[in-house]
Amino acid sequence: MTRHGLRAAWVALALSAAGASAAPTHYVVFGFDASGQAEPLFHALVERNADDASAIAPSALPAGSGRVVWRASKDGRRGEAREVEVASVLRAEFAHAAATGEGEIDGQSTPDPNPSFVVRIPASEADAIEIDGASGSRVFDLQALADRAPDLPLAGFAPGRVEIAHAPRGANSANRVDILVLGDGYTSAQQGVFDTHVAALRTAIFAVTPYKEYENFVNWQSGFIASAQSGADHPPYQAGCTTTACCADTAAQGDGAAGTFVTTALDGRYCTNQIHRLLSVSSAKVFAAAAAYPDWDKILVTVNDPLYGGAGGTYAVTSANASAALIVIHEYGHSFHKLADEYTSPYPGFPACSDLPGGSACEANVTNQTDAGLVKWRSWFTPGIQIPTPAGTAGTGLFEGARYLTSGMYRPTSNSCLMRSLGTAFCNVCRQEYVKYLYRGGFGVPAAGIDLIEPGSESPSPSSPVAVATGTSRTFSAVILRPVIGNVTLQWYLDGVPIAGATGESHVFSPASATPAVRTLELRATDATTFVNAAMADGLTTHARAWTLQISNDLLFRNGFD
Repeated sequence: MTRHGLRAAWVALALSAAGASAAPTHYVVFGFDASGQAEPLFHALVERNADDASAIAPSALPAGSGRVVWRASKDGRRGEAREVEVASVLRAEFAHAAATGEGEIDGQSTPDPNPSFVVRIPASEADAIEIDGASGSRVFDLQALADRAPDLPLAGFAPGRVEIAHAPRGANSANRVDILVLGDGYTSAQQGVFDTHVAALRTAIFAVTPYKEYENFVNWQSGFIASAQSGADHPPYQAGCTTTACCADTAAQGDGAAGTFVTTALDGRYCTNQIHRLLSVSSAKVFAAAAAYPDWDKILVTVNDPLYGGAGGTYAVTSANASAALIVIHEYGHSFHKLADEYTSPYPGFPACSDLPGGSACEANVTNQTDAGLVKWRSWFTPGIQIPTPAGTAGTGLFEGARYLTSGMYRPTSNSCLMRSLGTAFCNVCRQEYVKYLYRGGFGVPAAGIDLIEPGSESPSPSSPVAVATGTSRTFSAVILRPVIGNVTLQWYLDGVPIAGATGESHVFSPASATPAVRTLELRATDATTFVNAAMADGLTTHARAWTLQISNDLLFRNGFD
């Protein structure tokens, strides 16, 4: 059998096992050559629950992200242009007090030395992709990529090398945020250590509001990759160093493991770009390994090394140090709900933003707007608070200093938000943005956001009219996704009018009149969370399903025929 035939047979078996909803998908990892053009590093034909083309790009890219434009084509017909996020920078954001991992953040950003990105596209949707680059576009034939997959640089990261700890699919993956946790620096004998570290990371993240309230909106998967050796590289201190063999950061003088170099699956190393605590891994290898769970929306990486450190970017990296989990929580605020940093450490060249007319809108938690009636989070202002607000004032107001600027940019609280100081809580503006982002979408699949009414759970299906004969009754129902902590209110409507007492997941409908008619039965589910200010909900917290009812007095229906 040919190489193509073997791959096609494998996909057929995978689809048979996964069910008809799975779609054979080209999963391609790209890096960049010296001229800035995209080049393929890895290809796998995988099966995904989501039958649509997607990359790692959310609909709203964070400031400072690189952007690559790509198009799918089928039988010579070019599709619409799409954007994919490329982590052009790594964030080095650590607690000034490393011993506790809490408090004031020492932050800086640095170019990612080896940026990469992923394109995931159903085989039925395209036979080629075109990617724009610095010196023009390149077209890649997807079947040709599939045929030469074993010869691509990262062919060794085929999905079979990564052991997913749980079932191949989490609960209703297409209606959840899918987080995949990968590990580096764990030998084959240390899988138990990896599991322990993953569990500790999960506990730390879901102990934080609002993550804990919406934990069941997340599928948490982990993927074990055996490394040849344990730990990460620790380049030794050397003043003026400019190579990866040493570290010019004076903080490296106190590194007890300085001079240690190990062979690991994802190339974990400290002192990336001469920042001692900046612990990075190969993004291309991370994305290739993630093909083992191709429905991922976000990736986290834990490195089996005790030295405090980590990194932010398209995905967050953390060491095994107990304090480092706070880095991940802060970085997830960036990578998921697209929050800005609220501290004032300078970041020369960071793209400007403005909420004033004609400007490029700022992130949800920062603004340069000082008119109290126009500030986007004015609905959260503490009654009577002075605007702008003096430093140290309790409550939510308009505090100067944010987004790497000491003046001209404002934040919601004085010093009580995780985007300004580690070990604190998210302020009400930041936690609201998390909940709204869950429902708004843009993080991956579902593209339009999580639905409180589980798609596909409706009975009968609302996709076509439902016949109901007079003198009979019909039960309508749906499964509701509810937060771990919180309340979802339900209400059934008939032709837009609330039905008294109909507030459950099911409703028995009996026509009140024998007159033939077309009626509309609707179920509305509303997240009653206090995390979202009613004036800022934008309709995101109420979801609905509607059934078209065809009422008939035909005897055939009364006899049970439809």
